[in-house]
Amino acid sequence: QLVFPVPSTTRERSRPLVMRTHLLEGGAERSGGPIGWARRLPRLRGGDDGPCGPIAAASFLFLYFCLNRCISTLEPNEYGLLRNVVSGKVETWTVRGGFHVTGPFKTFVVFPAALVTLRFSQGVGADRPPIVTRTGGDPQDPDSGGQPIKIYCALQFKFEKESLADVYFSFGSYQAARERYLLLAGNVVGNMAQDFVPTDFWTRRDVIAERMLRGINHTLWHSGRVVAKHFEIMRVDFAESYEKSITQIQVAEQQKVVNEYDQQVQAVMQSIEVMRSEVNANIANISAGAAATSKEICARARRDAFNLKQGMKAKKYAQLKKRLGFNTEQMGQFFRTQVLQNSKGKMVVGLPGQDNAAPPQKPMRTDL
Repeated sequence: QLVFPVPSTTRERSRPLVMRTHLLEGGAERSGGPIGWARRLPRLRGGDDGPCGPIAAASFLFLYFCLNRCISTLEPNEYGLLRNVVSGKVETWTVRGGFHVTGPFKTFVVFPAALVTLRFSQGVGADRPPIVTRTGGDPQDPDSGGQPIKIYCALQFKFEKESLADVYFSFGSYQAARERYLLLAGNVVGNMAQDFVPTDFWTRRDVIAERMLRGINHTLWHSGRVVAKHFEIMRVDFAESYEKSITQIQVAEQQKVVNEYDQQVQAVMQSIEVMRSEVNANIANISAGAAATSKEICARARRDAFNLKQGMKAKKYAQLKKRLGFNTEQMGQFFRTQVLQNSKGKMVVGLPGQDNAAPPQKPMRTDL
């Protein structure tokens, strides 16, 4: 046996020699040569050759296997039914979200715990195309048999924790249950649409949606053990020809309303003209009455003034007569004299005893 002692002081510098020795030793063992050396050389990276490393690795692998196989997780908005992957047995109790110790060879059948949306529409995110059906018969056209329509709608339902096992036993998986719910909901919407006339879909759409929600909830609960929470009709498409006729009818109705309002405006304008005429007539009557009253007042005032003036003259003449001591005859001559004095121009005056005499050639001019 050959021994290759290696001084400790030169161990670092002789590391390539040690590697070569190990390689030679391995080749000798594989070729059937002399097996073993006087002593086994130390490991290239140092350390101990004891069994602690393999044991630690085995323990780690075992612990990882136990954690991986015995603990299962669920998202916060997920339900889970425990299922044995070997026997296929599914437990009837339901858990929700978090870490759960399930044991080896067991996992969860996952169902959503939040609201699930089903869309009957077109484009990205739609689960099914729009529901094609017919409306009920139009009372104005009983022979039409309804109008073809496409209903764009959306439904939200929720799995109940107590009935989740029944869902799994009935359908086998969430995807299968979802497909079944799409079929049931589409049938209910298509059938119930025939209970309404075409005009209801744009005048009573909220009533239609509420009744369809009740019908869908009844069907999904009895046939699928889930609860329908919300339902919304997003859009309703009629045949193009029918929509054109509807548009024309609506335009005619709106024009009728506009004409009615125009007639009301004309009626108001006519009433304004009538009221204006009545007011003008009242103004004329009031003005005429005022003018007549004014003339009466003025005439009475002139009469009263004349009476007062004449009365005052009679009073003053009576005082003058009394003061001057005239009799009635003398007073008459006084008045005539006053008249002659106040008159202007030419005047013919008759004299006593001259009634039968011929009139003079020229009238006598008297300036008093």
